[in-house]
Amino acid sequence: MASPDTDLLTIQVTPPGNGGVSDYAQCLQTEWATQGEASIVIALSKDLAAERPLRTRVGEQLGGRPAHNCSVVLHFSGYGYGHRGLCFWLLDEIAALRRDGVRLVVVFHELFASGPPWRSAFWVSHLQALIAARLARQANALWTNTEHHANWLRQTVGPRVPVRVRPVFSNVGELEAPPAVEARKPQAVVFGSASTRQRVFDALHGHGDALRRLGVESLVEVGSGNPSKQAQAGLPSQFLGRLDAADLGPLLQLSRFGLLDYPPQYLGKSGVFAAYASHGCVVLNTCRPGPGTDGLMADRHYLLVPAPAGARLGEASLDARAVALTRWYTPHSLPRQARELLALARKG
Repeated sequence: MASPDTDLLTIQVTPPGNGGVSDYAQCLQTEWATQGEASIVIALSKDLAAERPLRTRVGEQLGGRPAHNCSVVLHFSGYGYGHRGLCFWLLDEIAALRRDGVRLVVVFHELFASGPPWRSAFWVSHLQALIAARLARQANALWTNTEHHANWLRQTVGPRVPVRVRPVFSNVGELEAPPAVEARKPQAVVFGSASTRQRVFDALHGHGDALRRLGVESLVEVGSGNPSKQAQAGLPSQFLGRLDAADLGPLLQLSRFGLLDYPPQYLGKSGVFAAYASHGCVVLNTCRPGPGTDGLMADRHYLLVPAPAGARLGEASLDARAVALTRWYTPHSLPRQARELLALARKG
């Protein structure tokens, strides 16, 4: 199971089921295998831990070797491990593992939720933050996807625990040389979860002219579930349903634009944004403006919709944005992140 030259075993722990976190872990496992490094993925829930604790599951994979021969990469998103993001049981599982001497790297996909008083997130946010803090303090190293998250983690753990920041990579493939804007269809892809897609269509209400000024002639919706309730954007649209990465990648490569609705300060943790960036799309963000972080700037790496009245961008201007975004993405592509995370997991 372990890499023969190091005799070290890397185990990723994820929430059960499908989704972005599981896809992320699977991409890492596949990439590590390509790089000649074997690894294991263990899905864990409260019920599964009650059947066989994580410590037992890791011990079975070690096959009698000492615990310090193992590194665990825990992918953390509270809602994946517990109702309303409350997963105190996970802290006990990790504490038992650490007592055995296993090296732990926690990948924080999320920290904790927030919201207005009439939403449940408001009432459980402080408990979610407590769980995240206690988990961070148990780790040898931390990895997260935005400077916003990293700043909170640094304040929580202090200088003792290193914090690495890397925006997420694309879960649906990457292109080494994306085609130029003029070689693509003047269509905009909207993909992601049903709620992610609906936010985009809601924000597009009444902004069909803004899209047409940018050169968008049609919309293509991709994702599980039913089609979104269409906004009155006045553009032809089609719904393709869920596509595998093998089909979604070529669609993105063929499309000039990618649409999303995401707060600018959190774009680094958006898998949809990463997919657009890695395939050379011109990203159109329907979310309200916000601070530029993680090296991203509106109008340089992506465009806000609606654009200022009268704004018209030619193919050269659009291509400049797509190229700038691709250059931003390349330093944290999947192969590079896989190597960095593996080195961090095996350090020490």
